[in-house]
Amino acid sequence: MRRPGRREIGAVTLVTALVLALGVTSTTAATAAPTAPSWDDVQSAKGDVEATQIAVSRILESVAAMNAEAEQLRIASLIAGEQHQQATAALEQAVTDMATAERRRDAALERADASGQQAAQLAAQLARSGGGDLTMALIVSGSEADDLLYRLGTMSALSTRTDAVVTRALQDRNVAAALREQAVVARDAHRDATAEAEAVYAEAADVAAEAEQRALEQQALLDDLAAKLAELTGRSAALEREYLESLEHEVPAPPAPGNPAPGNPAPSPSAPAPSPSAPAPSPSAPAPSPSSPAPQPPAPSPSAPAPAPPASGPQPNAAAVATAIAFARAQLGEPYQYGAAGPNAWDCSGLTMMAYSAAGLAIGGHGATSQYSRAASRGLLVPYSQAQPGDLIFYSTGGSTSASKYHVTLYIGGGQMIEAPMPGRPVRIVTVRSYDLVGMVARPSG
Repeated sequence: MRRPGRREIGAVTLVTALVLALGVTSTTAATAAPTAPSWDDVQSAKGDVEATQIAVSRILESVAAMNAEAEQLRIASLIAGEQHQQATAALEQAVTDMATAERRRDAALERADASGQQAAQLAAQLARSGGGDLTMALIVSGSEADDLLYRLGTMSALSTRTDAVVTRALQDRNVAAALREQAVVARDAHRDATAEAEAVYAEAADVAAEAEQRALEQQALLDDLAAKLAELTGRSAALEREYLESLEHEVPAPPAPGNPAPGNPAPSPSAPAPSPSAPAPSPSAPAPSPSSPAPQPPAPSPSAPAPAPPASGPQPNAAAVATAIAFARAQLGEPYQYGAAGPNAWDCSGLTMMAYSAAGLAIGGHGATSQYSRAASRGLLVPYSQAQPGDLIFYSTGGSTSASKYHVTLYIGGGQMIEAPMPGRPVRIVTVRSYDLVGMVARPSG
């Protein structure tokens, strides 16, 4: 029974982690507190270059703050989901341990009963054969089997065969008593694991409900901001919506040599300009002039550079990789759900587990941490710089390789990955994020 591990993922720890995570969210939002322009502000700004610049800047700042808050909530919800998976795994182990302990206890009791009966029969035979002292000892001992066995063990009149029978009976009863105590301990551990799993699930469900509600609110806010931006720029609301959505996962320029590696991310780059496909602002709503650009807020979750060509490490099985990626692609658009592993809803590790199960490979069960640990134990970890399609990308607090992993995704090449991201967000393809990125990836098919 891994008691320390279960204690680490107990309800108190979970509540503390989530309070801290969500506290950061509230503090961030309260500090920045950007206010999006109202529709009256937008109408007043039209035709005025400076007022338009200010209104556009306020919209972009609002989106950046919304994305930062969403990132904090995403991480908190993923931590909750992973702790739920660890609690579930601990409970499953407790069920197994309890069943094993009770099975061993029952078998030991059967052996003790059988050997005790054999010793008792032997004692009765000796008594009938005229062993006077033995008969008196049996009368004095009464019906208590243990007393009988201990008295028989001290009788010098017993033969070598008799002594062996008694010794075995005593040993069997001692073993049975010890295993009976172990079964009690295992049952208590199972009870504790059940309570912890229920508490962790309740807290995780609360975070999931919060994340789903906030996702709906953020989508409505994004619609409103896109419509306001369209009013200011003269572009379509759909195009502006697409642009604002792109700010969540923008792609920075490749890092220069010597820049921090994944797991120690570089500072966030500035938000990109609107995509080339977006038409220029109409004359009635001029864009900010080059001499006075609107400030561009930093994105909350910078993207990681695409890995360099692989240099070493176990080589992937191309057929298994193709099957896993095809399976994951087939789930695009399906909802996130804690503890789900299909067929119509997923969490992050459930998706990767079933993707490789479709290829006939077991990758460590349901849990990002367990999948990373299995790869580590089998020598299947390689640096992120050598990642190839089919590798598993992990995230942990600070990108630590030793900390529990709260998220896992499937790398598909070109700096992109498939993930079941969080409650309220469906399975999707996104650019690899560098924030909290673990510097090692797993290669299950290696």
